[in-house]
Amino acid sequence: MKKTKHKQSNLIDFLKSSQFVLILSAEVIAGVAIVLTALSIFLKLGDDVLDKEVISFDFSIIRYIYSFRNPLMTTVMNIISFFGGELFLGGAIMVTIFILLRKHKKNALVFSFILLFGIILNLALKNLFERPRPQLHPLVHETSYSFPSGHSMNSFVFYFALSYFIFLNKRNIKLGIILTIFSSILVLLIGISRIYLGAHFPSDVIAGYVAGLCWFVMVLLFEKTILLLRLVRQYKDKHAY
Repeated sequence: MKKTKHKQSNLIDFLKSSQFVLILSAEVIAGVAIVLTALSIFLKLGDDVLDKEVISFDFSIIRYIYSFRNPLMTTVMNIISFFGGELFLGGAIMVTIFILLRKHKKNALVFSFILLFGIILNLALKNLFERPRPQLHPLVHETSYSFPSGHSMNSFVFYFALSYFIFLNKRNIKLGIILTIFSSILVLLIGISRIYLGAHFPSDVIAGYVAGLCWFVMVLLFEKTILLLRLVRQYKDKHAY
């Protein structure tokens, strides 16, 4: 009992040791909660896809979005979809890594890991679920599997990672809020464009967002957890008696 109280007291003292430690600890706890929530949502969607329980949900949304189809809207949606496609993101990723390597090599490595392994993860998930593309009057024709949406997942990871590293460099809260809002709107529109063009079911897009969020936060969580454990070790060494 005394040992338990002593450990609790040490934990409280550690958390009080600095504002940075308190914030870092809160970020780790929040990160774990986000990852577990996102993972549970993705697994539920994946299970529903395998059991074909999301079909009515998907088709009701597809029919609604298709009701807005017209030549002008199709052009707009193709442009928006381009900003989440392999060609644009591939070039944007290479340029961003090149810029980061000049002054922020550590951030460049983390950014590269998040993006490149995120793409590999998406391809692995597609081959795991093997969901065919929707066949309800598609305006584009894709050859890969449908679940989860690569455009949704990869654009989520790229735009939010880019916003995060810009904020990390500038340390400007107002800029961070603006970038987050911009990224959210653009990623949402990219997902809608994929449904509009008939390339994905709505559940593919939602799963792409959730998988992207889970992967992005997992990488950051790993980095922050390592830092927190290092601080714990330093604190123990400093207060050992």
